Amino acid sequence: MPFKEVNGKVISIDEKEMTERIVDFKPDIAAYSMFTCQYPMGKRIARELKRRNKNIVNVAGNRYSSYLHQRREIEVLIQEPFDFFVSGEGEEIFRELLMEIEGNEDYENVRGIAAKKGNSVLFTSPRERNFNLDKLPNALRFDVILKQPYKGISIPPLSENPGYAIMEASRGCFYQCKFCDVPGFYGNKLSFRSPERVVDEMSGLKDKGADIFYFIDMNFTASKRFVHNLCQEIIRRRLDFSWYCMSNIDSVDGEWELLSEMKEAGCYKIAWGIESTNDDSLKKMNKGVNENILSYEQSIRVLDKSVEAGILNQGYYIIGFPWENEDDILENAERLKYVPIHQLNIGIFTPIPLSRLRYEMVEQGYIFDSDLTRHDRNHLVFNHKYLDEKTIKYLQKKIHGDFYESRNFIDRVERSCLMDERYVKAFNDYFAFLGKDTRINLQEALVS
Repeated sequence: MPFKEVNGKVISIDEKEMTERIVDFKPDIAAYSMFTCQYPMGKRIARELKRRNKNIVNVAGNRYSSYLHQRREIEVLIQEPFDFFVSGEGEEIFRELLMEIEGNEDYENVRGIAAKKGNSVLFTSPRERNFNLDKLPNALRFDVILKQPYKGISIPPLSENPGYAIMEASRGCFYQCKFCDVPGFYGNKLSFRSPERVVDEMSGLKDKGADIFYFIDMNFTASKRFVHNLCQEIIRRRLDFSWYCMSNIDSVDGEWELLSEMKEAGCYKIAWGIESTNDDSLKKMNKGVNENILSYEQSIRVLDKSVEAGILNQGYYIIGFPWENEDDILENAERLKYVPIHQLNIGIFTPIPLSRLRYEMVEQGYIFDSDLTRHDRNHLVFNHKYLDEKTIKYLQKKIHGDFYESRNFIDRVERSCLMDERYVKAFNDYFAFLGKDTRINLQEALVS
């Protein structure tokens, strides 16, 4: 695990210590789940483990492994310190692969892998999606993971050192946003766990010290029936959960009762993919389904209703698309101040592997930074026609600062605090975490 507990605090460990821990464990097989920006570190660890034990089996999985598998560049795969590359969802593939490693090593029967064999690579047939997530066991969670410090607006507030657990209720997204790698990894269909299984797991994790649950589903509200059943299961059992999720704005538009139901079941925050306040930009990134493209007006309408339901809004926003210049970004940012969100995350556009926009940019002749650690949505990693990294970093910082210092932001925070007094402490702790002097006083808010 990349964490350890020291004097009651959970801290991250560095690459060297993590490698030594793995070596001390003496594994026969090491499996690596890596996003693009994590691939270089995973590769270094795998190479060091091979150096110390030539018989260890290294298995790569998740997004970048799937990308390498799809590209089928044998000369690239041969040079990597991994013996196998898993494409797509890996649980069943990995189980079957383990059986073959222990048995007759007939890897052709394991669908969804690339297996190195001397100076060649065996690519097996594709693996279909797993549409029955209840077949999978609950995730193995060590106590130290549940003690990781949470960093965001939270109920309970940050000063109470809440433990949090990452949850998964569904996989995939039927939206086809061109900047996103989810369609390239999962396709356009969703799979679900049963609400009962999800709530059972949440209940068990709360007994172990989890105070906050974060649903990492890419579009938690994609199925209104599923969300309704999940919320009703929590309410029926009278469970006191505090949780938040990610949602697409279009999937909630007009479903105002669903927002109230989520609030009753313990949802205190929703993280929305806003991406831009410019309708033309939203069209270019295909933010929607078919002809139904998200608009700025729609974002305002849905987020206002979320606030009315007593839910806080977190906004994901992206700057630096290939078609944007500095003036475009600043103009869009002015409208951002009027979007009813309480927490803002600004990412720099990254043409990540498996995304449609990445493939389009390759065809258009763009050049990408070869240092994959920079492909983390916090760096400019391609030859932008209008922007350099210094400028876009400046814009990222400026927009973030201007947003939190705007009167509109303070007004909406006070409004939410008047609806739910728990938010006063939540915001004041969050402002302290950000190093800001802003404080919410409920009496002053009532007067104003």
